[in-house]
Amino acid sequence: MLDAINGHPQAKAVLGPVFSGSSGASHAYLFHGPAGSGRAEIAEALAVELLARGSDRDDTAIRVKGRTHPDLEWIVPEGANGEILVDDIRDRIVAAVPLRPFEAECRIFVVEAADRMNESAANAFLKTLEEPPDYAHIILIADSPAAVQATIVSRCQRVRFERPSAEAVAARLERSGVSPATAKLCARLADGDAARAELLASEEGEALRNAGQRLARAALSGQSATARPWMEIVAASAERGKAAQKVIEDSTAARLEVAAKSERTRITRDAEERGKRARRRAESEAADAALHVAQLWLRDVHLVAVGADAAALPAEIRDDAASADPAALRRAIELVDRTRSAMRLNIGRELAIEALSHRLNGALR
Repeated sequence: MLDAINGHPQAKAVLGPVFSGSSGASHAYLFHGPAGSGRAEIAEALAVELLARGSDRDDTAIRVKGRTHPDLEWIVPEGANGEILVDDIRDRIVAAVPLRPFEAECRIFVVEAADRMNESAANAFLKTLEEPPDYAHIILIADSPAAVQATIVSRCQRVRFERPSAEAVAARLERSGVSPATAKLCARLADGDAARAELLASEEGEALRNAGQRLARAALSGQSATARPWMEIVAASAERGKAAQKVIEDSTAARLEVAAKSERTRITRDAEERGKRARRRAESEAADAALHVAQLWLRDVHLVAVGADAAALPAEIRDDAASADPAALRRAIELVDRTRSAMRLNIGRELAIEALSHRLNGALR
């Protein structure tokens, strides 16, 4: 674990003694820093460390990874606008914190994107955070403390994470079995976001990379109408969504095995809704990753078109830049950026990407 935390000096200083067992864990942490900096990875490692004490570490790690450990609650944004829902805070934290651990020595509660708690969710959460029992440890993950309610931040120990370099992201991918060439490519495309790099390096990620590249190149060549490149992005995003929904279904099956009969209907009903939301969220993230690839392709073509050194770039980019108009490329890059921003507001994804493809084709002609 400490290999992953070495690039984060302040986080290592705070959490190192907890991992070594020389210091106890705080009742509440706020892990903050840029997306993809390893915040969730370290939160998961800390959960394994605390839950595995007195039990089988390998088995604990597997169940924490699959979010199936009975003493772990891991909450992610599931609202239509990417919010943390007040019902999740009430049902999975407020009501769960008073319950003693089922099998471990403690209980762990992780809230990803804690800065997306709406006012109702934040207020419900604050009451629990004020006086948690000794066996409860809460980890909030956010981009910045400034985006989290100040009264919540004041009750947490802050742990800062730094943006990783492209070299560090590539090395991390290689350790997980990604080939050096793919790791280097995905690290560059991710712009320091390790989570996005992992997505782009995955099996679904290869399809997203190719789809994003083809969207940009079809527009540059004037073939968007006939090639219909947006359909590749939609299809690849849908596959990613199915995989995310299956994770919820699998974790629910594990929860049902230990749940009381009176709770099974509610758990099943809630899981169905959570699965749908997880699918939509994963589809949106995948589509955004593909558009990010398209935007970077257009950016690199623009750099070559204005005379930047192209030695390190693929030959296809140099070919695309040969007859490209820098002003048109700037307009195209802005169009992609606007579409990505609009998609975060929950507009129709497929129509937005199709419209972008046609607009790019027009902007670059």
